[in-house]
Amino acid sequence: MRTKLIAGNWKMNTNLADAHVLANGIRSEVEHIEKIEVVLCPPTIWLIELAHNIPLGKLPHLKLGAQNMYFESKGAFTGETAPEMIKEVAEYVILGHSERTHIFHEDAELISKKVKAAFAAGLKPILCIGEDVQDENSKTQLAHQLTELVAGLSEEQIQTLVVAYEPVWAIGSGNPATAEYAQEVIAALRQVVNAETRILYGGSVTEENAKAYLSQEDIDGLLIGGTSLKLKPFVTVCQIADDLS
Repeated sequence: MRTKLIAGNWKMNTNLADAHVLANGIRSEVEHIEKIEVVLCPPTIWLIELAHNIPLGKLPHLKLGAQNMYFESKGAFTGETAPEMIKEVAEYVILGHSERTHIFHEDAELISKKVKAAFAAGLKPILCIGEDVQDENSKTQLAHQLTELVAGLSEEQIQTLVVAYEPVWAIGSGNPATAEYAQEVIAALRQVVNAETRILYGGSVTEENAKAYLSQEDIDGLLIGGTSLKLKPFVTVCQIADDLS
């Protein structure tokens, strides 16, 4: 049985004080939640600070994740963070987010290298995938894209991988995909991976629409942006996921 996962992508938000308040509040509120995983992905600069309160391997239900990494383990790569550095404080890492592909022009080859490097370092990648425009070819195009991104991974790695379906047209737009459409796309993506791979939905997720997504057969959790910065709504989503598990 696939364990539901709720991941909060804080993006480039929070100062240090805000990060502590939010992380500590979430830790306190989700202590009784045991049937799901909750992953907080703050800005990389705050990971070490938050690891004091969410220590690696100490809280089975609450983990830290990074928002990005480079595929090299060390070297002259100014401004980058190595997977071996992240694994000291975090268990997960988001890779291939549309903001990385659109703003920083990361391509499939680079993302694939990052996924393999994450696994080599013992990290669990949350691999994002999504279409720019919703049309009748979306499912086929996304399945082909995912096939390229997971090429060369072992069955064990594919099983450990977390895939996040985030339609670009829904992210931050207030116009999320319907739960039925998300289920249809995710069911197609599952054919590329396997029955144990967890696949999340992301894109304008709120406490009001979370239950509809989490009730779908193939949707194993949510990757949440703006709502993850709000303590009560985010905790409410976590509770919904736990109740449905």
